[in-house]
Amino acid sequence: MTQMQNCTIPIIKLGQLGLENKGEPSDNEWKRVATELKTAFENIGFVYLSGHGIPDQQVDWLFKAGEAFFSLPQDRKDSYQRREESYHGYVAINSEKLDRSYENEVRESFNIRNADECFPDDEVPEFRVSSRDFLISCNNLAYRIFTAMSLGLGLPRDFFSDAHRLLSKNGNSSVARVLFYPPVPADKLLNSTRCGEHSDYGTLTLLFQDDIGGLQVYTREKWIDADSIPGTILVNIGDLLQLWTSGKFKATKHRVVIPKDEERQRLCRRSLVYFIHPDDSKLIKPLDDSKEFEPITSKDYLDKRLTETCKLSSS
Repeated sequence: MTQMQNCTIPIIKLGQLGLENKGEPSDNEWKRVATELKTAFENIGFVYLSGHGIPDQQVDWLFKAGEAFFSLPQDRKDSYQRREESYHGYVAINSEKLDRSYENEVRESFNIRNADECFPDDEVPEFRVSSRDFLISCNNLAYRIFTAMSLGLGLPRDFFSDAHRLLSKNGNSSVARVLFYPPVPADKLLNSTRCGEHSDYGTLTLLFQDDIGGLQVYTREKWIDADSIPGTILVNIGDLLQLWTSGKFKATKHRVVIPKDEERQRLCRRSLVYFIHPDDSKLIKPLDDSKEFEPITSKDYLDKRLTETCKLSSS
C-alpha cells in the first residue's frame, strides 16, 4: 500500500480486482487487497482506489449530462423534484442541510435510483443512458470490494455481496447523485458552505470529483484535504457499516468547504457520488452479536437518517 505525501488517506492498487481484468483474481491478489482495505477502513475509513477499471468516458459523459440538466431554468429542474418514495430526482439548493451553523449549503443534485426512473429525456436525452452505464460499472466494482471486505474480516466470501443483491433494482435504496456546486456570491461567503460536516449513512460510498477541491476529511486530529487524484476514485464507509462491524470499520466525518482562493470561488464544483446501501429488507445487526445497537433493517435506518437531515434543513 502506498501513501499520499503529507496525507493519511492511503492509495490501494486494485490490480487484478479492477474491472478491466475479466478473469478471476488470484488468491494472493484477493488477500492483498482484502488486507489493505481492512487496514484503511479500520484506521480512517477512506481510501483511494487506483486501477478500478471504470472508464473515464462513462464518468465524463455523466458529468456532461449533469451540466446540461443544471443549466436548465429552475422551473424545469423543479418539475423533476425528488420523490420521497424512491429518493430519485432533483434536489434544490438548501433542500438538505447537514450543518445548522451555516445559513446556506450551496449545492444541488440529481439523484439516480436506477435507469428506469423518471429522467429529463426531452431536455437531456443522454442523461438516462449515461446513468445506466455508470451504475452498471459501479455495481460491478462494488461487488469486488464487498468480496475483499468479507475476506478481510474472515467472513464467508459472499457475506456482503449477498446483502446487496438488488443494487439498482426495486428493493434496494442505493442512489447515485450528480452533484453541482455553483459559485457562491461574495456577500454570502461568511454564511455559506458547500456541504456540511457529516458521515455517510450506508455501507460504501464511491466518489468521483473534479479538480476544484474543497472536500476535507477529519482524521481525528485535524481536517485534511481529500483532493482528486487522477486515475483513482475515493471510497469511504458509512455509519451502517460501522454499526454492522461493531466499530471495526470507521465512518469518518467529512465536508465540502468553499475554497479560500478567490479564483476557485468563482468556479463550479462537480462530483458524482454513489451511496451504496444493503437491500431494503436486510436486517443489520452487529457481527460480534454485541448489544451496541438494536437490529434494524437497511431501509428503516436510511429513512431515519434522511428524516433527520430534512428536519435540519427546515429548522
